[in-house]
Amino acid sequence: MRKLMLSSLFLLVLHTTYYDLTTGTLTNNRAISEVSEAVEVGSPEKNSPYVVYKINAGDTVLSLVEKANGSIPVPIETVVHDFETLNKIHPTLIQIGKEYRIPTYDQTSAQ
Repeated sequence: MRKLMLSSLFLLVLHTTYYDLTTGTLTNNRAISEVSEAVEVGSPEKNSPYVVYKINAGDTVLSLVEKANGSIPVPIETVVHDFETLNKIHPTLIQIGKEYRIPTYDQTSAQ
C-alpha cells in the first residue's frame, strides 16, 4: 500500500511539473510588468463602440473597461453583457495573449 501511495504521489508531481512547463500556468514576471495597449479602434467613428486590447497577465475585463473609459460608467452587468455580445465569450474565460473587443461608453448616455 505504501508503494502505491508513493508511486501515485510521484506521478502526480511529475504530471504537475510537465503541465506547468508546457502550458505555462506559472506566471511570467516580464508579462506582468507589461501594460496593455490599444491595438485598434472598432470603427472609424469618433465614439466607437469598442476598442481592441491584447490581454496581458493580470488584466480583467473591468480593468480594461476602466482603462478605455476612465472609469466604469455603467453597471457591471451591462459591461458583462456587452463584452459577451462583442466577443461571444464570457469575461472569466479571457486568455493572455489574445485580443478582445472592450466596450466603450459615451459618458453622457451612460448617466
